[in-house]
Amino acid sequence: MTGPDGGDVVVCPGRDHPVRPGDLVTLFGTAEELALAGLDGETDGPAPDRTGRLREKWHLARSLISEVDRRLAYALGGLMALATVAIVVLRLGYREPDGTRMTLLDAAYFTVETIATVGFGDFNFRSQDPWLRGFAISLMLLGALLATTFFALLTNVLVTIRIEEALGNRRLKHLTGHVVVIGLGSVGVRVVELLSGAGTEVVVIERDEHNRYAAQVRASGVPVVFADATLPQTLHRVQLPAARAVAVLTSDDLVNLETGLAIRDHLGSGGAGTPVVLRLFDRTLAATVERNFGLGQARSTAALAAPWFVGAALGLDVIATFYVGSQLMLLGRLTVAAGGGLDGLAMQDLSARTRVVAISRAADRGVLEHPPRRDTRFASGDRAYLIGPYEDLLQVLRRDTLSPAGLDEPGAATRP
Repeated sequence: MTGPDGGDVVVCPGRDHPVRPGDLVTLFGTAEELALAGLDGETDGPAPDRTGRLREKWHLARSLISEVDRRLAYALGGLMALATVAIVVLRLGYREPDGTRMTLLDAAYFTVETIATVGFGDFNFRSQDPWLRGFAISLMLLGALLATTFFALLTNVLVTIRIEEALGNRRLKHLTGHVVVIGLGSVGVRVVELLSGAGTEVVVIERDEHNRYAAQVRASGVPVVFADATLPQTLHRVQLPAARAVAVLTSDDLVNLETGLAIRDHLGSGGAGTPVVLRLFDRTLAATVERNFGLGQARSTAALAAPWFVGAALGLDVIATFYVGSQLMLLGRLTVAAGGGLDGLAMQDLSARTRVVAISRAADRGVLEHPPRRDTRFASGDRAYLIGPYEDLLQVLRRDTLSPAGLDEPGAATRP
């Protein structure tokens, strides 16, 4: 739990810990438990959103209309005006061999036939008045010119749209609720894959046009913008103010910091609700940036990854690492060793910063006890699922490797 000012994190608070308005409380439990508590738990994927699909189609239609060259509209308007005038003139001035006038349908047919220069011989101007033959000459010349211009501009629009679609640029103009990922390295491409798999629209900004992951990401339908993410025009191009979140994931701490400052300046006071996550290797720098620069959340990938390696080396099966506020947390699984320090130990005797969320009982053929009570005791062979700061979980793991006699030695439980 963290306060409204983002201060110190209270890990695994007791039931009597007071909660005040504005506090950020992180809960865990089964989906059924969260639902009974009136909370929306996370699901494996987004529910189908028909409204969202309709909105996306509307944005695509607007994008297509916006791509239309104004000259194309002028050419089409001129062509339609010429055809209208020709239909009226032919309807009133053209005389059939029997002296009757053309019907409206015949006039429209003859006009299109003349403009398209595909005369079939069923109508001609040979026996018409000189002024009408002069009009026919003008109609053929202007019609051919306007028709050629219209189809040339239409072809240009279609080719331009296809090129921009291939590059992913056409989708950028009406994006909203998307996530901007800056930096397409090994971490960035994995983040893009996870976000796309969850149904979230993603836009990538990458400085290197020869990035080895660019083709892979584009093939998955994610637009990639090759530009400098610190430039205002780049951030404007990816619709940053309308983004749901921003992740800065390059492999250079200083570049990430500079980009974060540029994002803060671009969003201004109106972007306070847009989460910005910076990838920083130095944990001290990450804490300083979070505390003093107001750049959102700064996370160290090294700090997140370290518990996996340490846990694997010591026998702890790490399931996940995550942050609660500024506190790195770990979810792990261990098997209670026979005769070890955890064998027969009650839950209430563990560190207050550690919680056992479930126990798979070896004596009951793996029946899951969730959640265990304070007086519940470990037994050899049980598989325990624990959550807490990784330092505390590693101490629990060390305790399991010691015999009860070894635990009586001074400092045994806290010895590195």
